[in-house]
Amino acid sequence: MISSKVIEVLTPLFNTITSAKGKTIRQIKEELFIGDKCKMKKGASGLIVENLLGVENNNRDEADLPQIGCEIKILPLQKNKDGSVKAKEPTAIQMINYCEVATETWKTAKLRSKINLTFWVVYLAKENGASKKQDDYVIVDYFLDHPSDVQNEIFKSDWEDIQAYILRGEADKLSCSMGTYLEPKTKGANNQDKTNAPDGNGGVIRARRRAFYYKKNYTNTQIIPKLNLSAITEND
Repeated sequence: MISSKVIEVLTPLFNTITSAKGKTIRQIKEELFIGDKCKMKKGASGLIVENLLGVENNNRDEADLPQIGCEIKILPLQKNKDGSVKAKEPTAIQMINYCEVATETWKTAKLRSKINLTFWVVYLAKENGASKKQDDYVIVDYFLDHPSDVQNEIFKSDWEDIQAYILRGEADKLSCSMGTYLEPKTKGANNQDKTNAPDGNGGVIRARRRAFYYKKNYTNTQIIPKLNLSAITEND
């Protein structure tokens, strides 16, 4: 259940994104007076949206909005030639600490605090098979996600499958093809970017760094159908 405090904290953010619907990242940069100061490297558009919301980017374990335990996630969309709208890519949640996950249960898993309450901000990043420049991304909508018991059972099943690989010493056999809502996707500088993982016999091996990601299946079926897509479909 969403508390009154959550609504109180998030209402200004809801209003900010509502006012930004249909605007491009370039227009938002101009309104924030950051213009040419911001180099549009990979991921810069997401940082600009966080700037718009007044949220500081961080890689800490705590939530982006710690007072209500809420994460902020940016979801890029692609609009296909047939008019359908889908997630452009999986969405990173947090890095996997193999040795830590091996000692957790689902009840104590740190991942749970990262998926319990999420404020999704959505923009159009690809259209008719062509990726847009980040300055031309269009703000579409927002969605507040608080997974149901049914959804959490699916997250739990995915997490336990990933943990089972880790416990067997098979962290390097984890694949992004796994899972229904969660996938363990590689995330590192290159194939040699490795970290410690259990070997299944009380020792330690080295395995490629991976992170928990929301699969596109989750955002395509549980987030996108609940969005107001008029900002990108009204002229169809």
